[in-house]
Amino acid sequence: MQIVFIILLWLLTASCVTTVPSPRVIRESGEILVRLDQAKTCELVNQGTPLSHPVRFTGEEVRALIAALSAREKVGLLSSFAATPETPRLFNNHDLELLGPSVQDALAKATPEEVVVFLLVKPARESLSLITSGALSIQNDTLSVALSNFKHPVRTNLSEVGAIDRLSDVRETLRYVRTSPCASVGEQDFALFFDTPHLLTEARSGSLIRYPERTLSIAYPAFLAAHTEAKLERREVESVHSASTHDTGENQVIAELKRRVAELERTNQALTSRTRNSSSESMSDSPKPTSGDSLHSDTDAQVRLIEVIRLLEARVAELERQIGQERGR
Repeated sequence: MQIVFIILLWLLTASCVTTVPSPRVIRESGEILVRLDQAKTCELVNQGTPLSHPVRFTGEEVRALIAALSAREKVGLLSSFAATPETPRLFNNHDLELLGPSVQDALAKATPEEVVVFLLVKPARESLSLITSGALSIQNDTLSVALSNFKHPVRTNLSEVGAIDRLSDVRETLRYVRTSPCASVGEQDFALFFDTPHLLTEARSGSLIRYPERTLSIAYPAFLAAHTEAKLERREVESVHSASTHDTGENQVIAELKRRVAELERTNQALTSRTRNSSSESMSDSPKPTSGDSLHSDTDAQVRLIEVIRLLEARVAELERQIGQERGR
């Protein structure tokens, strides 16, 4: 049975293998495949004009672009090109960690005749996996995204493909999709969306040939510029909030120190008054019993209080100076 499958698979791919250069693999593992394929092998990719490859992006830029994609099963013709609020992300955080660096590397190595092809594989059960695959390419200031398969189940156990299986059954296998990630297998009806639709360079309308609901043309420089501006605004807001919180904390400390200084000054005034009273009583004609030790104790306490007040006032002045310098930056 497996021999029959291999023969069918060879028949499906032989023409491509003999007429176009072999794909260049960027990364391949059990759950991800990123490689460079000839553009002519991907039906959903616009062909004819040479692509603007290679293109160098930062890792953050690639992540921002692919993180802005979402997809869902289609819900009628009228809503095929409009995302709903609950439309899920095409790639979750784990997918972004896998895809981002490899897509960045692939775009930097691609030639004008190559597109970046990707495949994500998630196990569903023992003999089935869910696949998501497609292609990315750059032409001038436009990023083209074509999604060929969206969370579609395929068989992973080759022994389940027998001699009586149809050609379409052979295509719905993980081995075939790994060979041809740009090929859409099985019956699928899904739509692809971008977070900022006004940056799409081509209007999408119904077509039985090009599957426009599965493709996007994005004015990526404008998107990246807006993304950078939004990031700077967030940082500025966070900085202002952080500074405000910091200032609030220091102001509270200063207020508490000033309160403590005021309390100590009142205590010092009371001690001064007691000392004066004690001195005047000791010098009167009708002396009252007054302890010399008590007098010296009050004087010592007053000296210590004055020193504490001086230190607290210096600390208040230093904090106010620091806040003034930070606000002046």
